[in-house]
Amino acid sequence: MINKRTSTFWLRFSVLTIAASSAWAQPYAYVANQAGNNITVLNRANNTLKSLISVNGGPNGVTVAPDGAFVYVSTFTANNVTVINTATNIVAGTIRVGLNPTRIVFSPDGTAIYVSNQGGNSVSVINPTTRTVVATVPVGSRPGGLAFTPDGSRVLVSNIFGSSVSVIDTATYGVVATWHTGGSPNGIVVNPAGTLAYVANQNDNTVTVHSVSTGAVAATIAGFAYPNALAMSLDGSLLYVTNGNTASLSVINTATNALVTQVAIGLLPTCVALSRDGATLYATNSHGYSLSVVSTATNTAVLIPKIGIIPVGIGLQ
Repeated sequence: MINKRTSTFWLRFSVLTIAASSAWAQPYAYVANQAGNNITVLNRANNTLKSLISVNGGPNGVTVAPDGAFVYVSTFTANNVTVINTATNIVAGTIRVGLNPTRIVFSPDGTAIYVSNQGGNSVSVINPTTRTVVATVPVGSRPGGLAFTPDGSRVLVSNIFGSSVSVIDTATYGVVATWHTGGSPNGIVVNPAGTLAYVANQNDNTVTVHSVSTGAVAATIAGFAYPNALAMSLDGSLLYVTNGNTASLSVINTATNALVTQVAIGLLPTCVALSRDGATLYATNSHGYSLSVVSTATNTAVLIPKIGIIPVGIGLQ
């Protein structure tokens, strides 16, 4: 069992939750191996290694462009975003952002990339066409997870040290609200209807359910073990929660907020990504150096060992 209070800083605050996008050309997964300083490219059709891409600076978060042509990787110690051409698997450039970038996500319309800078207590907004930072938004202490509302008008930012969520208006790049959450919030996801946001509170072992319109807590789901990353089924009926201290994935019925089942995965899971068809969930297991592939139909997992050294982020193509 991992002691949550003695986890290394750069790992403890690099938990990610990656959502699937549309219009993918090839079924590849891109896994950021933070201590290995590389990206594992996995063929998702047969779960075999395609290639390994060197990315220095502690690669952490991963997001894939809507057309699948480029992968963007936040590098925690280099303080930049590395751009990879997926046709060649060659680094195409870097973009300077804030201090200790972790989570990175595309806007729903594909016109912007948002990056949480944990050391800088800010969020960088990148124009992917020009590969320039167009705004830097101050948020709370140690920002971690990022989640867009479905209409793209708001970005929700979990502040790990602040026990809060900052709400950014994407039209003005201003913080328009701050919500109170539980202890050390990290993973965050919004339901498809855009009405509820789910926040994983690591130190409280809870997930709080918030009204997106008001930020009020509508429910608190207990019984987790250092919950850190979240994903949601395409129809919003199921919430997937990684338990960092028990190497497991909890499946929650969002209508009742009750546990459906628990799936055994690898050691210290830190990131989850759902395939675009909703049939497969991928979890990076940072202390297990592995990747778990979970069937959402059967809630069974296959373990892919030796995926990389401290895998913490994943993006799907």
